[in-house]
Amino acid sequence: MPAKKKSYRQIARELDLSPSTISRIASGTGRYSDDTKDAVTRALLQEGYVIDAPSVPVICAVVADLNNEIYNNVLSALSRYLSRKGYVLQIYVENKDQTELIHRLSQSNAEGLFLVGTPLSQIALEASFPAVQILSHSQVSWKNQIYSVLSDEFVGGRLAARALLEKGCRHPVILNNRHTSSQASPRIIGFKEEWSKAGGDLSSIYIHDGEPYKSAFHSAHDIISYLTARGSEFDCIFACSDWRAYGALVALQAMKVSIPDTVRLIGFDGERVSRYCALPFTTILQDTQMLASSATELLLSLVDGKTPAEPSIVVPVQIQRGMTV
Repeated sequence: MPAKKKSYRQIARELDLSPSTISRIASGTGRYSDDTKDAVTRALLQEGYVIDAPSVPVICAVVADLNNEIYNNVLSALSRYLSRKGYVLQIYVENKDQTELIHRLSQSNAEGLFLVGTPLSQIALEASFPAVQILSHSQVSWKNQIYSVLSDEFVGGRLAARALLEKGCRHPVILNNRHTSSQASPRIIGFKEEWSKAGGDLSSIYIHDGEPYKSAFHSAHDIISYLTARGSEFDCIFACSDWRAYGALVALQAMKVSIPDTVRLIGFDGERVSRYCALPFTTILQDTQMLASSATELLLSLVDGKTPAEPSIVVPVQIQRGMTV
């Protein structure tokens, strides 16, 4: 009577690996070091198991909004970089009911997870596989450690303030994104710090937090139209997104306000609208290629079982000059 095969769990215990690692190598999925693959393969073949042909490993990405140009650029770059490494990127869109999404992620047999601009709030504390957040503050951890790749929004805010101060501006309007409070926004905190450092009066800054039921364009357009019609004193605008900047720009032009002679304007993100509208405007450019390449290297190092030197990577931003400052 032939001896009974050892179970995956028994083999895993002998090799000091997880049963899921044994299962994935047996089924031809997963990405592991050559030493791990060789040890598992020898143990499986010795027990009479059949090793399936390798399949293309999968990385998942959950994105908050596919209409967001910055997120789309990041996803496109992620797909390209992962393809060079032999991976396929599967993209999921976050929605209000996350139960089904989380179930699909758990069934995806993915090697890792990117969270792109999304809180994915229902993932409690620990992801079931390595997770890296990109432009996201979801606080999802992997083995009790949060890994993230962010733009240096604080410095971006400082660059915006400096550009306006150099032109003699003293009465700014800040158009904030409605998803982040002005007290918590690194963009606004950096702007205010630079403004104060240069001797600017913080009490002169008017901050509009946006309206929840309006688009970024319409929210900015409407508040700038109102402030202009009311005769409010402001000589510059810092918009925390390019679509808010564009809404403000259109409002000013409609009210016959001279730009940049009377009011100067700067946005944030570096989207195409900043370059291809009728009056290209100055903005703070986020480097989506560097965000994606840094996140790819960080996640794949986690997949390989390595501990990165730093759990968080901050990617530099730069000012993109236009005709509004």
